[in-house]
Amino acid sequence: MARIKPLALTALAVVGVLAASTATAAAEAKPTGKPVGKPAVVIPHNPTTTNPQLLAAHDQVTGDWVDVAPGENGYAYVTCPSGEVPTGGGGQTSAYAIFFTDSYPDGSSWVVRGTNTGSGTESIRATAVCTTP
Repeated sequence: MARIKPLALTALAVVGVLAASTATAAAEAKPTGKPVGKPAVVIPHNPTTTNPQLLAAHDQVTGDWVDVAPGENGYAYVTCPSGEVPTGGGGQTSAYAIFFTDSYPDGSSWVVRGTNTGSGTESIRATAVCTTP
């Protein structure tokens, strides 16, 4: 027990020195000119005073259901209206036995892929949020 106290005190002293030197180095670091963290998002306090031409419409479109046989993979697509591109997307499943394995944009479409792990036919469909580029 007598040896534990000096070892513990020595360990605490080392941690204190390391913490102090790290804090000093951080305080003395020169800015690199690169932003730290994510840039701030500016939201107008009164959106009605914003130029309506600057606010793009965001349409949500949903594709047709696609059947996926047991043990198989299936793809579902949805295409944005003419002149629009997807800014995000996802999909829906018909049951708990089918899982999305992919979800991504492809040109003016959104694609989801699902794997059916069940014993019966299940369905998936894609959904996209579209806007003008």
